[in-house]
Amino acid sequence: MTSLFLADFSLFVGRFHPLIVHLPIGILLLAAIMEFWPGERVRPAIRVAWGLGALGAIAAAICGWLLAEESGGGDTLFWHRWLGVSVAVLATIGVYVGGKGGKLAKGYGILVVALLGLAGHQGGNLTHGEEYLFQHAPPVVQRLAGHAPDSTDLHDWTGVPMDSINLYATFLQPALNDNCTRCHNADKQNGGLRMDAPHYLFAGGDGGPTVVAGSPLASSWYTRVTLPRENVKSMPPQGQPWDYANVELLRYWIAEGADTAFVLRPGDTPEDIKALLARDYGLDLRPQLFVETILAPALSAQKMEALREMNWNLSPLVPGGSALEVKVQPGRELAPGALAQLAELAPQNVAYLSLDRLPLEDRELSVLTRFENLNRLRLNGTKVTATTVANLKKLKHLESLNLYGTDLDDGVFEHLATLPSLRRVYLWQTKVTPEAARTYAAAHPQVDVDTGFTFATPAPDNSSK
Repeated sequence: MTSLFLADFSLFVGRFHPLIVHLPIGILLLAAIMEFWPGERVRPAIRVAWGLGALGAIAAAICGWLLAEESGGGDTLFWHRWLGVSVAVLATIGVYVGGKGGKLAKGYGILVVALLGLAGHQGGNLTHGEEYLFQHAPPVVQRLAGHAPDSTDLHDWTGVPMDSINLYATFLQPALNDNCTRCHNADKQNGGLRMDAPHYLFAGGDGGPTVVAGSPLASSWYTRVTLPRENVKSMPPQGQPWDYANVELLRYWIAEGADTAFVLRPGDTPEDIKALLARDYGLDLRPQLFVETILAPALSAQKMEALREMNWNLSPLVPGGSALEVKVQPGRELAPGALAQLAELAPQNVAYLSLDRLPLEDRELSVLTRFENLNRLRLNGTKVTATTVANLKKLKHLESLNLYGTDLDDGVFEHLATLPSLRRVYLWQTKVTPEAARTYAAAHPQVDVDTGFTFATPAPDNSSK
């Protein structure tokens, strides 16, 4: 009981360190400045300043030493502690040196101020984190100091696949860096806890496990950031508390198993989490069409104009996106080689392509495989044969294929089976038989096979029997 009382009392005394430490700082700075004051009439005042500064530095060092027992150690704390002790010792010697005056006293004052600045800087790093001093500095100053400008608020999701966003690395780790690692890092471990890397986070601290997979309420990380601000155990103890979105993402992450490799799946993510991500981070996890995921560079105005002069009609499929629907301008005809020119100028941009009733043969259609993002293709009424259909297996994103009004027969199904992403095929007015179509559809249930209208044979009338 006595040892517990003494431990608590030492922490009580130690927490006066932030209050006391500012007094010797000001007095010692004054003593160092007064060393440059001309004349000897101020010498008694200089000795008094050194004496008061020494007493304040000793008191601050004692309180700081006791306060350090509350932390988990680290390099920054080590240097801050011993620099503070050094300032106290030098300030005490300064009472004698300051009484002599002269160049030695002036140089001595500069030395004490330099150590005072280093100790203060280490203390600031302990309290506010190493980024604090340069957080709002001009970018050029940040670069010179080795601190890159913060750009976390300018996240651009346009180049990020929506089904591979790591929840921990993208949202929780930045929140840790902003609010938690200033007190739980390699240099300072309050409560014996480090949070600057996942394996330290899972190792926990003096209070037990920080994260219990599957149980947010058993995880001290979650419970501490959800405590009322007036609670002494609320985290972070300084600065802004975690916002609602961060807290909910943390809860969801722990409930889902606390796996640092966990990724957000648009189809599996709860609607309330999707709403928070859209509201606070501009991240839209709603199901996307393939054309919304195309990240190809947009066509230049010169290429667009050149294709229009070939009688191609170009329409954007997504506002501000690069995916295009392409077909022939109404009432116009294509010049020879126009399809090859389209494949040359826009191989990544054409997603929907309509070549209805154009007199195109396999030789001209061979360039279709160059449209790497082709998603829907209409070849109605063309002279397409099974040769072209066989080549389409190179199109990894082709989902819809329209072949009605062509001379294709049952042999086409052998080649349709090789198309990796096919989901819909239209075969009206072709030579395929209903039996072959049913066999293919049964073997490929993911593909919707449309052969046109089929009328059922009426059941025989047995009423007269």
